[in-house]
Amino acid sequence: MTTSDHANSVILLVDDKPDNLDILIHQLEDIGHGLCVALSGEEALKLATEQLPSMILLDIMMPGINGFQTCVELKKNPVTRDIPVIFMSALSGTDSKIKGFSVGGVDFITKPFQREEVIARINTHLTIRRQRLLLQAQNIALEDVNNQLQEQISQTQRAQTALSIADNKLSALTQQEAKQWGIDAFIGNSPVVTSTLEEIRSLQQVDKTNVLVLGESGTGKELISRAIHFGSNRKKNAFIAVNCAAIPNELADSEFFGHAKGAFTGAVSNRPGYFVQADGGTLFLDEIGDMPLQLQAKLLRVLEDGRVTAVGGSSDKIVDVRVVAATNIDLRSKVEQKTFRQDLYYRLSGYVVNLPPLRKRIEDVIPLTTHFLTLLAEQMGRMTSEISSEAIEVLQRYHFPGNVRELKNLIEHALIASRGQTIKPEHFHFIHHIALEGGSFPQPPQNTQPAADAAPPTRAKQQDEQQILDFAKEHGRIDNSAAQKMLNIEHGRASYLLKKLHGEGKLNREGQRRWAYYTLVD
Repeated sequence: MTTSDHANSVILLVDDKPDNLDILIHQLEDIGHGLCVALSGEEALKLATEQLPSMILLDIMMPGINGFQTCVELKKNPVTRDIPVIFMSALSGTDSKIKGFSVGGVDFITKPFQREEVIARINTHLTIRRQRLLLQAQNIALEDVNNQLQEQISQTQRAQTALSIADNKLSALTQQEAKQWGIDAFIGNSPVVTSTLEEIRSLQQVDKTNVLVLGESGTGKELISRAIHFGSNRKKNAFIAVNCAAIPNELADSEFFGHAKGAFTGAVSNRPGYFVQADGGTLFLDEIGDMPLQLQAKLLRVLEDGRVTAVGGSSDKIVDVRVVAATNIDLRSKVEQKTFRQDLYYRLSGYVVNLPPLRKRIEDVIPLTTHFLTLLAEQMGRMTSEISSEAIEVLQRYHFPGNVRELKNLIEHALIASRGQTIKPEHFHFIHHIALEGGSFPQPPQNTQPAADAAPPTRAKQQDEQQILDFAKEHGRIDNSAAQKMLNIEHGRASYLLKKLHGEGKLNREGQRRWAYYTLVD
């Protein structure tokens, strides 16, 4: 069997002795199989049901239920009864082997292990299982081909009806603009989307006016700002994006206006600031509401006369920069509270774009879902999955506190969780437990404030951590491999997140080294 034949094979190793597991992992980790481990028969039954491994290597002598009893339970369960079980034990007597076969085992490996023997037996039984499953699938396909074709036709018709692919409502102009400007958050046919795109077109024609973009986290403020820049005459020059909240106060002057060599300790050369870097182009100031008052005054001077003086410099430089600022904070309230300069607010708000939350344009959920399904499937190198009408209904009922960014995240998770099958409500994280248990979704606030009144943005890393906690709550446990697969991240990133949540007291750590897993703290 070639590597490609068993590339998706997962082997469950069951032994109550970590040293034995270490030996097995060392022998098998480089031959192309996925590996997961259990330290008891009880844990093996749970993992086998959840992960459906291609094969189980099962120790006999264990505390609790032994290997024979574990195998009997596996064969009773319709979900796990076809998984081949190879017993491994220091018991070499004929009676033990006969009993192993009688309870449903397909082979018996005697300890201590011989690597070549173990690999040969594993590959042999995986090949047999693969061929048996292939024959079963072919038989089922031949017997039920007519019914399957009819069901497939019905599913396709239901999906097309549920999705209402933009042929009827979404204009070709909107699709073209979204692709050209990279503003896929504003694919849709709602009046607010049409109005927003018209504003973008107008702003692209006047490239001197400063723009203030207001909206909740995840509504696409930076995407809109980039569209304004790359559709204007400034597109050949730089678009410099700056997170105002991330710049330390002591470095703000140097970062924005540059510094001369020797201006301070560590200034070993001249450095242009953001305004000079953006000369002729656009400077995007994200989270402008978090800018310190002292820096606000200096920013105002630059906006008034276009002159920049580097820290330690002796002369001014005139720059031609369009400023597009964005925030999810109500700047008018900050002006009233004297924490944001009124004159700077007027300078920045030459034109104000208010981006609507997704719950205010719920009719756009279907075309956005269609778009993200296609886009993400292409990025993952897989066929676009269908989505059930029930899943569409769940999305349309949800109020999306994370807006379009959250919808994209949900679709990405569902594509992975569904494994190429039709996406159903249970494939959505964060919200599926509410739908399945018959609960109602949280309703959006009744008092409608400007978009700038939204809650602070949820960071991507916080979303990752919350997904890990949700997974552990739903499945009872999570390990590094599960975190990697769910979040589509590398081993190191998964390890960092799990250890961080453990250190914060949100996850318990069970087991050691390679077979460590985490459970939710009660």
